[in-house]
Amino acid sequence: MQAKTDMTTELALLGVLAALWGASYTFIKIGVETIPPISFIAARTLIAGAILLALIRWRGLAMPKDSATLWRFMVQACLNSVVPFTLIAAAERSIDAGLATILNATSPIFTFLLTALITRHESVTARKL
Repeated sequence: MQAKTDMTTELALLGVLAALWGASYTFIKIGVETIPPISFIAARTLIAGAILLALIRWRGLAMPKDSATLWRFMVQACLNSVVPFTLIAAAERSIDAGLATILNATSPIFTFLLTALITRHESVTARKL
């Protein structure tokens, strides 16, 4: 009985996560109607970064101090957050939030296909597809 309760809780949490994640595209659509995409995403990522930094401090952890690691964090933040979010926000000025959500959900498919075409270091099998 405990396993069923755990599974129900996990599915409910997954549903909440999906609703919040999906709703962010609607909020971006609403936001970029009055705020330029770059400003909107800059504010969004700065707020998120401040929250994460506060959580790090609250947990008693410290940010790395060496410039090489900080540079890697900056590159990672740009490639995984700032650039994609800014492009999505710019696109949502002319397309619906639902379409942006669907197109964003195809990212793993296109990543797989591009990796298979460009790197060719692994064979493409039906299982991987």
